[in-house]
Amino acid sequence: MSKSSTRTLFVDDADTESMRNLHRIIHPAKKYEGNPVVAAEQKWEGKELLLGGTVRKEGEIHRMWYQSNLNGTYLDLYAESNDGIGWTKPCLGKYEDFEGSLENNIYMSRMAFRSDKRSPASVKQDHNQNVLYTPHMGQGKTYTMLSYDYGRSGYGPYDGYYLAFSDDGVNWTDGPTEPVIPGYADVGWFIFDEKDQVFRGIVKSFINIRGYSRRSLLWTQSADGFNWTLPRPAFIPDLEDDRWAEGRAGCFTQYYGMPIERYESVILGFLQVFRCTNGHTSSDGTIDVQLTASRDGKNWQRVGDRRTIVERGEYGSWDWGLIEPGNALVVDGDQVRIYYTGYNSLHGQWTPDPQGKKLAIGMASWPRDRFVGMRAGSNGGELVVRSNNIGDELHINANAANGSLAVELADQTGRPIKGFEASECKLLCRDGLDHTVAWQSKPSTKPFKGKCIQIKLKLTSAEVFSLWWT
Repeated sequence: MSKSSTRTLFVDDADTESMRNLHRIIHPAKKYEGNPVVAAEQKWEGKELLLGGTVRKEGEIHRMWYQSNLNGTYLDLYAESNDGIGWTKPCLGKYEDFEGSLENNIYMSRMAFRSDKRSPASVKQDHNQNVLYTPHMGQGKTYTMLSYDYGRSGYGPYDGYYLAFSDDGVNWTDGPTEPVIPGYADVGWFIFDEKDQVFRGIVKSFINIRGYSRRSLLWTQSADGFNWTLPRPAFIPDLEDDRWAEGRAGCFTQYYGMPIERYESVILGFLQVFRCTNGHTSSDGTIDVQLTASRDGKNWQRVGDRRTIVERGEYGSWDWGLIEPGNALVVDGDQVRIYYTGYNSLHGQWTPDPQGKKLAIGMASWPRDRFVGMRAGSNGGELVVRSNNIGDELHINANAANGSLAVELADQTGRPIKGFEASECKLLCRDGLDHTVAWQSKPSTKPFKGKCIQIKLKLTSAEVFSLWWT
């Protein structure tokens, strides 16, 4: 069987010729019932763990780079898991904790790179550790980290995004002594886009919009990780974002950050929508997560009706106040997982929990490709998709358990190809992540390989999520 092609998703209309009687449906992630999966247990972790970091699956091992926040100091911590649910915190013996002990899982200290101090400095250093897999960078750079450091720390000349490098993800070396992206604000997210062979980033900046200084998001990119383009607007809060405030003074929307991930043919963004309630102080409120999409990392759009894609918990629960995903979308078999920081408080510290503010790390998931679907009702609908990477078999991720789905192949003018008419298609009438489409006479796709054709999906009381060739 030939190699599977890139999957066509329906988070946007980039691959769509036309559609009729269809609705784009956002499917919120299902939270793991045993959440949180990583909580503060050690003295140096305090009460606040943040996935201002990264989760990767490498072979059968899940790896997590995360942080604790104790006494205003971020510590860079490391954990591993066999299943992505139960996590261990290995004793690395590299850096002293607040009590001078090496018995901890601190894997990096920028202060230790640049001074003779082994203990954590009382500054917020290396915020949002984006750990990227970059073996193409050469020896010593299998992993590249981009993180934000503050000029007030004393080890960097000014605020900005700094580099560090590692061959194993645990032992790190310092990058340039000056930030590769100077300034901006402290929540930035980065990937190395293997498809386009480019580094991509989303950085935060305050911009005056409709009477308030608002956290907004800018895109930037780099060919080598060292030289970055001037950040330009990716998302600016619009009037629809402020509708919830109903004109109340001091209530408005900002964007706290947006982790991005390459997923098949699209770049997904997890937009952190910060609904502020205390005016220009801009420090209190809740954060919800909405799905966004881009094909080039520059031009971004909201997906569907802006429904929350990772939902906050019920009032008073461990993650009711804020949801902040990390650089942490993990494909694990037929499941896609996202890891996130959950707050039991508002951004401004208030919590109904008598034990005070706590932060922990949770996990939520989707079945493969099922972030967004195109759904037809009982009157039926049609979706026409362009395809030029033809294989031997067409596969579809769809739920037709309460209806049916038929497929027709047509030429570029829309004329059905003989043998591939919808009337010849064996109806799909069940729910499945991988349906193989078949036609009665078993015709061959060889005559139109290398050509552009149309795939016509005819749905009745059914929903489609993705398609691909093998």
